[in-house]
Amino acid sequence: MVNGPMLKAKQCKFEEQFDVPESECLSGDGWILPFCKAYGLKECHWHGEAGSVDLQAVEEECKQLGMAMVTYPPKNRWNLDESSCFVL
Repeated sequence: MVNGPMLKAKQCKFEEQFDVPESECLSGDGWILPFCKAYGLKECHWHGEAGSVDLQAVEEECKQLGMAMVTYPPKNRWNLDESSCFVL
């Protein structure tokens, strides 16, 4: 997972490894948001039970659900979007 403190630590490590002069080192955290936006990075926080979910198991169950849903006519599938599986 990518987050601000991790990026800041990497910044310090790379500046040290490449002998970046102190006058050219980045200061503050103002660079982190534009950097993440430029490279499409997002920070996620998992809380409570969400942090303990087996994502591979969820993906497999969504596939199973998708196969099961094709046996139902579309008019009986309307409520599936509330499960966030989007297998229609």
